[in-house]
Amino acid sequence: MKSRSRISLVMTLMLSLLLIPAAQLDLYAQAPAPAAYVDLDAVQLDQLVAPIALDPDSLVAQILTGSTYPDQVAAADTWLNQNMGLPPDQRAAGANNMSWDPAVKGLTEFPSVLDNLAKNTAWASQLGNAYYNQPGDVMNAVQAMRLQAQQSNVLVTTTQQRVVVDAGLIEIVPVNPVVICVPYYNPWQVWGTLFVAYPGFVVLPPPPGIVWAAGLAFDPGIPVGVYAGFGWGFGAWAPAWGGGTVFFNNSTYISNSMTVVNHGYFGGHDRGVFEHGGRGVPGGFHAAAHAGAARAAAGRANASRGMNGGHSAFGGGKPSAGRPASTGRSASAGRSASAGRSASAGRSASAGRSASAGRTASAGRTASAGRSASAGHSASAGRSASAGRSASAGRSASAGRSASAGHSASAGRSASAGHSASAGRSASAGHSASAGRSASAGHSASAGRSASAGRSASAGHSASAGHSASAGRSASAGHSSGGHRGK
Repeated sequence: MKSRSRISLVMTLMLSLLLIPAAQLDLYAQAPAPAAYVDLDAVQLDQLVAPIALDPDSLVAQILTGSTYPDQVAAADTWLNQNMGLPPDQRAAGANNMSWDPAVKGLTEFPSVLDNLAKNTAWASQLGNAYYNQPGDVMNAVQAMRLQAQQSNVLVTTTQQRVVVDAGLIEIVPVNPVVICVPYYNPWQVWGTLFVAYPGFVVLPPPPGIVWAAGLAFDPGIPVGVYAGFGWGFGAWAPAWGGGTVFFNNSTYISNSMTVVNHGYFGGHDRGVFEHGGRGVPGGFHAAAHAGAARAAAGRANASRGMNGGHSAFGGGKPSAGRPASTGRSASAGRSASAGRSASAGRSASAGRSASAGRTASAGRTASAGRSASAGHSASAGRSASAGRSASAGRSASAGRSASAGHSASAGRSASAGHSASAGRSASAGHSASAGRSASAGHSASAGRSASAGRSASAGHSASAGHSASAGRSASAGHSSGGHRGK
């Protein structure tokens, strides 16, 4: 009997050992696979963006990027509720010390907005996934909803905000750029009773002290000046309506979230659903962002990221150098931006005209009010362009003065490494230019006279490679400037 019992025990143990791997295989087979992204049509996108469509442009850019980090949004909301008693400067400093994405840090400026995202987690997560996968479609959806609100006289200029229509785009910018009034509205009523609410969305009660203006209500106003010094505040963000992306400090910014669906493939599901008529597309609407534009912008930003040591264009990196994006206005990829707008990827902004990468432009071209630098390029020789100056890819373009690698220019003339243009004329390599023209590398020009290679010129004074010339002083004809500065 004992031997039989031992045999039975051994057999039971052997069967158990054989069943363990099978159980493990079954366990792995039952594990749910990551959910695949399902493309959304125009009606679904309208419903998804309705709660944020009437927010100021810069806030929309922050929300879209921040929503790709739902876990950080929840953590930031908890932290903010615990620290609301602190003065604004201390809250800003505390948020700056966190490891959150800059967009999430920026949302701590607006407690009601951050709370709305945190309380409606399912909606916010879907918004983040939609923006990451269909960024151009999402941008067009925001514009489509704004058009309908404007047509029904809900979206109008008030004492809190300005509604600007520019080339078909509807922009919402604050009247006072340092005091931001966030609109409050019920997104399922403002577009009419037939508009269907997003499943499970909770409309939070209005914040205290709201002021009604036209069809919207506004909070009393949030001072954002203390946040500006950290580089991630309201003024650092802008949507690129035509490019399907957002700008952060004038650079295309792509979320680096690891929790968003299809991370690493930004814009891979853009369908162009607003580029033709149909359900969810208002009559007369013209889409600004086109399928493929956002994906191309992400590729350029990725290339820029590699050139700049792995940061500045993508989420998680350091903020890029430069001025914050101008309030509420931005330029789409491939389009130039006028004064007060930020430059699109790969191009610089000017008062009316744009200069293609690697080329220079004469007076009135490529000098924006403020500073601009084409994507992936910085001012050469460690210099930046200011107040009508710009630098790109080692060549200069300005309405006034510009600087390129190792060169300085005065008296309204430009000098660049090999090529320059000013006052609408250019001097080819090996040739000199008379008054009002700029000289190519190694050449200079004097009033009405030409100077041979390597010689300096008076009256107007352009500087050849490595030389500078000051207004009113010149080297006489036939004398070289010899690498020193004119006094």
